[in-house]
Amino acid sequence: MAASRLSRRTFVFGTAAVVGAPSVIRAQGLTKVRITQPGESLSYMSIYLGRAKDFFKEAGIDLQVVVTRGDGPDVQALMAKEVEFVATPPHHLYTLYLQNRKLLGICGILGRCSSNLVISREVAVERGVSENSPFEQKLASLKGLTLGVSTPGSLTYNIGLYYILRAGLKPQVDAKMVGTGTGTAALAAMNNKISTAAIFPSPTADEAVHRGFAQWLINNTRGQDPDLREFLHAVVYVRPDFLSESTDLCRRMIGAMVRSAAWIRSNPPEEVAKTIRPFFASLDEAVYLSALTNVREAVTADGRMTAAASDAYQKVLLTTGHLKSPVPFDAVLTNQYLPG
Repeated sequence: MAASRLSRRTFVFGTAAVVGAPSVIRAQGLTKVRITQPGESLSYMSIYLGRAKDFFKEAGIDLQVVVTRGDGPDVQALMAKEVEFVATPPHHLYTLYLQNRKLLGICGILGRCSSNLVISREVAVERGVSENSPFEQKLASLKGLTLGVSTPGSLTYNIGLYYILRAGLKPQVDAKMVGTGTGTAALAAMNNKISTAAIFPSPTADEAVHRGFAQWLINNTRGQDPDLREFLHAVVYVRPDFLSESTDLCRRMIGAMVRSAAWIRSNPPEEVAKTIRPFFASLDEAVYLSALTNVREAVTADGRMTAAASDAYQKVLLTTGHLKSPVPFDAVLTNQYLPG
């Protein structure tokens, strides 16, 4: 059940291991299923927990996770029928719908924004700004900075652009954005001052702060931006044709996801941390516990998605111009296949 890592190039051009492979294979009594996620992030805690507790196996699923190091390639793989599911932010659902290309979100993963804004410690001291500063002062401090984001068009990109615009700044003139990847690469970029602020999920944001070269500016996992407290940060989605052809498998898949999410929310953070620790073995213990405790509160215990959370996400995309017009909730999202 180890995670695979396939690059953007791999997904675009294909590999012998992926292209031409049957979409669903029965093996040893289990259905072999592939799901992509854009990074090794605690945002996908439910997937890690379900793997650790064998909830997917108990649902008859042999799950392989493919980590794409940025969203975009993950969705490309789904559309190319190289994988069956994707766990990722939902903005592709909206943009594809407006292009008459439909995918469908069937299970909520996180119901609060978990993309956090951290700032260089040196810059923060220089500008007299901190996590406790008034919100408008935090936004104003972005002037002249370079924000690190994972990839252009990603959620981190859109959140970064959203904050630049909310500050009344001109993108790429008053404040710049640069793609720095995810995880170790993104941390190195900030540590080496390629970026002077960054939009990170946990645990990357927590690690940047722990290592001393960054400090919190807007911690969305703690609800510090009131506009993003209810926010459809991540969902599981599928191709409508696959959902129609493999409805039982889809129900079993998201049933295991919801079982995992409910376990996370009903057990102490320390127990959750212990259970999924092997997936984050290289993380410092303090970083790990900080990140997990923050993100755990955003996990959607029953998988249900709301129109309000979808609207909040779309507000970000409409502000940045990534989305040209609003998309109705029931056009791309459904709670119909959730258990219970």
